[in-house]
Amino acid sequence: MLGYQANAQWRDMSDFVVHFTKPGPPYHDAYQNMMSILGARTLIPGAEGFGIARREAKVADRSRSVCFSEIPIDQLGRLVQRRSLYGIAFRKSFILSQGGGPVWYVQYGSPAHLAMKHQLAQALTAKEPHKEPVWAVTPFVDIQGDAHNAPYNYRFDWEREWRVPGLLRFTEYDVAALFLPEEVHALAQDFFAWAVRERAGPGYFCPVLDPGWKEAQIAEALAKHAEGPPPTRTESKRVPG
Repeated sequence: MLGYQANAQWRDMSDFVVHFTKPGPPYHDAYQNMMSILGARTLIPGAEGFGIARREAKVADRSRSVCFSEIPIDQLGRLVQRRSLYGIAFRKSFILSQGGGPVWYVQYGSPAHLAMKHQLAQALTAKEPHKEPVWAVTPFVDIQGDAHNAPYNYRFDWEREWRVPGLLRFTEYDVAALFLPEEVHALAQDFFAWAVRERAGPGYFCPVLDPGWKEAQIAEALAKHAEGPPPTRTESKRVPG
């Protein structure tokens, strides 16, 4: 799982994106928020929109999105400091299949920015603005600038963000990995086993990682998970021939 497109040497890229949960409604604990998301099999966008049209009241709902990062999964430290220790990883191929994709960071005042502003102005004065096709693009476009380019005087391109407009529904089989502090790994795994046994909810038996682990620890955990659980005493091994 480390590397990109089956090339383990391409360590600056990843086949995965991660959504980090934060403390806040409905719970005030990032762990509980994460478990709630996993139980509902749904990621719900926040009230605040994203992208170049997020301040346009007429189409504010079209900007609401679920956010992810494509930073390689063993290099998440800086993002963890900004978000939390609790994350849900998906393959990029799944996110693309759900209408998601990477964010385009456009420089303030550039020809691309001016062209987008023109497209927005035309769409907002159309007979039915909400139906204009440009709103399918705007959640994926962020304008960034320097200190004198308010309100775009920030740069978050280091987050390497992906977005899915609207809700993201998934199954337990779509989740590629979970990120949790190591001290709660057993707690989460026991809960999922109980949920399946009691038919109380989905079970997530993907790799469980700590975002603070180094590359070697993550690689070891992924390799161990790929091997599968050892056979139990009641399982018989088939003898060739």
